[in-house]
Amino acid sequence: MRKGKGSKSEALIKGDRALVNRALKRQLGKNKAPAILSRAMRYAVLSGGKRLRPVLLIESARALGGNIKSTVPFACAIELVHNFSLIHDDLPAMDNDDIRRGKPACHKKFGEALAILAGDALLNLAFGIISETNKKWSPKAAALLSGAIGSRGMIGGQALELACGDLTRPARARKNKIDTMKTAAIMAVSCELGAALAGSKKENVKRMREYGKNLGRAFQIADDIKDCRVSGRALDMMRARVKFFISKAKKTIKGLGKKTEVLRYIADKVYAKIY
Repeated sequence: MRKGKGSKSEALIKGDRALVNRALKRQLGKNKAPAILSRAMRYAVLSGGKRLRPVLLIESARALGGNIKSTVPFACAIELVHNFSLIHDDLPAMDNDDIRRGKPACHKKFGEALAILAGDALLNLAFGIISETNKKWSPKAAALLSGAIGSRGMIGGQALELACGDLTRPARARKNKIDTMKTAAIMAVSCELGAALAGSKKENVKRMREYGKNLGRAFQIADDIKDCRVSGRALDMMRARVKFFISKAKKTIKGLGKKTEVLRYIADKVYAKIY
């Protein structure tokens, strides 16, 4: 990729993040929660993060000619849902992680009970934002998002992961299903919703969803490579799978025009993580 294209894409991504961060601060600021709960919610959301999922939503809309300003509340909802999932994933009953984004996890900072409530509050706030935004799209957005994170999506995937118990390497078929239901599902719905908000035809919405799904699969495997520190033949196989899914992701949006440049750039960045 030429330097100029990468710089342009980075600038757009940086702008998207700034939009989302400002909107998240506004939404959390006007949320009338008890002070202790509000602090936990703000801590979880505003303690960093790449905002990849809302960026994917915004850039999917941009690629198909959508109005960026109108996508921001939905992008915020996606990020709030993502942070809800991170709070709950970190809990001792789930993944039992003490650190998130280089800082104490929410339950280490505020205690398990309040962390659970903060996650629940973020999830409800997300759907509250959707219900109050663009009445034309609210029912569709709520249906898409609830499908992606519910029992057939992210939450179901977490249940399957828990069922694996102490297995460090569950069977590939089970691992593939978990990755698809969790990481891939939320990225897929981010892209699908962005395309739908742009008013694009069903074929293009479907293509954006497939892009997000394949990107999510690649993203999770790349994270596994980093976390598990694999080597040898296992590393080669995992890198090959990342390459496969990145290739599929980019292929699905081929022909949609120059404005998919940022989405292709994001895919290339995920691929670069494995080396």
